[in-house]
Amino acid sequence: MGLQLSGLASGFDWKSLVDQLIEANRTPAKRMQAEQRQNDAKTAALNEVKGLLSTLKSSITPLSSTEAIQKKAATFKDTATKWSASATSDATPGTYEFKLVTEAKAAKLSGDAGISKTLVPNDIISNLSVGRTITGGYITINGKQIPISTTSRLDYEPNPLDPLDSPGIIQQINSAGIGVTAAYIDDPLDEDFDKIKLTGVTSLGASNDTSNFLQAMRLSGFGDVKSSAALSSPNLNVKIDSANLMGWLGTGVSDEIKINGAIIEYNSSSDTLQSLLNKINSSAADVTATYDSSQGKFILTNKSTGNVGITVSDGMGMGMGGLAEAMGLTTGTTLLPGSDAVFSVNGVSGYTSRSNTLDESVHRITGLTVIARYDSVTEANNTQTITVGSDTSGFKDALNTFITNYNNVQNVIDKYTKVTVNGKKVTSAILSGSTELASISRDLRRMLYVAGMDSTGITQLTGAVKRLSDMGVGSTGLENTISLTNSSILDSKLTSNPSDVIDYFATATYGLSARLDTMLGKLVNDKTTDATTGNIITGTFKVKLDSLSKQNTSLDKQIADLEQRLTSQRALLEASFIAMEKAQSGFQQQSSYLQRTFSGKN
Repeated sequence: MGLQLSGLASGFDWKSLVDQLIEANRTPAKRMQAEQRQNDAKTAALNEVKGLLSTLKSSITPLSSTEAIQKKAATFKDTATKWSASATSDATPGTYEFKLVTEAKAAKLSGDAGISKTLVPNDIISNLSVGRTITGGYITINGKQIPISTTSRLDYEPNPLDPLDSPGIIQQINSAGIGVTAAYIDDPLDEDFDKIKLTGVTSLGASNDTSNFLQAMRLSGFGDVKSSAALSSPNLNVKIDSANLMGWLGTGVSDEIKINGAIIEYNSSSDTLQSLLNKINSSAADVTATYDSSQGKFILTNKSTGNVGITVSDGMGMGMGGLAEAMGLTTGTTLLPGSDAVFSVNGVSGYTSRSNTLDESVHRITGLTVIARYDSVTEANNTQTITVGSDTSGFKDALNTFITNYNNVQNVIDKYTKVTVNGKKVTSAILSGSTELASISRDLRRMLYVAGMDSTGITQLTGAVKRLSDMGVGSTGLENTISLTNSSILDSKLTSNPSDVIDYFATATYGLSARLDTMLGKLVNDKTTDATTGNIITGTFKVKLDSLSKQNTSLDKQIADLEQRLTSQRALLEASFIAMEKAQSGFQQQSSYLQRTFSGKN
């Protein structure tokens, strides 16, 4: 191993010489690596240009949108109005005064009251069906706390022979010494039937009460107080058979009810009143069904406004039926009919609408929809002036986006192809020799000025818009970028000549959008189909990028081959120098032996 040390025998640093020779022979690899870095820079630049061209391509489609070019807007003279309005692209321009005389309202059917089984006063309060669960704790009347237990009874005189028998809540209030008399009215002939009455109340309830008994009994106020509505209530969250409906005698009934002709099926042993209400609300009956605990009634309200009623009937199923009647929805009902909106337009009265959304079907103004809001306080708010006109904002935004994307492409091409001269120093950009990019820049600029022309250069457009400059878009003539130099011209063309703008951009063969889309597709798409021949064409940028990638792959192989040769060359050189070292070491040993031998004879 010692002989392998450079110059151990010869004193010659042949290791450094081998390194220098190998490094000198590596020069072609360095040139190839530099070429790869150049290709990587070109690839990054081309990808940037391709990305910007793709963005430009995506911004073309909105320019050919007929809806965007012809878009209309409905604006109010009173900008603070609560009304709203919209206009389609074919709306008739003009100014219109709408006056809402009466608003559209929905029909409302209030069911019959007294549909629940009356309370059993001597039952414990947790069993009372009053529309909510009563909680225990205490309540405060005239400053005195009255204990409430869920096992307490509402109205109950204790058995004098049973010392453990507790008085009802009514009796506790009467015996509390607070000057209050309480009673539960259970006489059906009394106008206050099924209510609690309190007399002599100076204060009722306190913020720290822990029982909801007063709320459940619908008691509030002072003086002579009584429940605001009858207390007995259907239980919405238990099966219908046990829901406390006085008129329901069935068990396990499968039947239906009909509301506005829609059939709602139920099973009394599996459905609850709440699940039935949910079925009604999601059905084709188009009503909202609720239970109003303050009135003790079921309420049906049409979801749609207008002068239409509400019809309810029990179905014709095989079961016993009669649920709608038991719910008080077929007898003793009160119907508040719906009403149509009544309005005038430009002083002409007699217009009506089923809803407060006033569209062209009722006012005959093409494309205009107005949502009116009736103000019962300020009459002036029921009259609104609406102007329908062009809305150029959307198309102008699309055009400005296109201009920005177009300029971004031209600027990046200029950045990567320009040659800068500073005195005697000439600096070339990474793609300065690219004829493809220079051609793309020219073709893009040319495309803006040949839109609407056929292959012979004759314009096929006959309207007021034949070029971008006719819409206020132009350039300095010295640069490749463009700008919207006169916005008022564009507004004028969009307002007065929208069809000419559509022709310029959207004509299938000659329009700017179609031509640019075709051109850019051939550049940025990996594959396109030639419209004339039907042949598949590989995109320009894919060809260029694939070529650079192949070059780098080839260079990788050449560098690897060179490195392999250099490794072999190094091994050969090192072996030769090691052999030299061994030979020189042998000579030195022989010379030393001879010197020792001859010096001994003398």
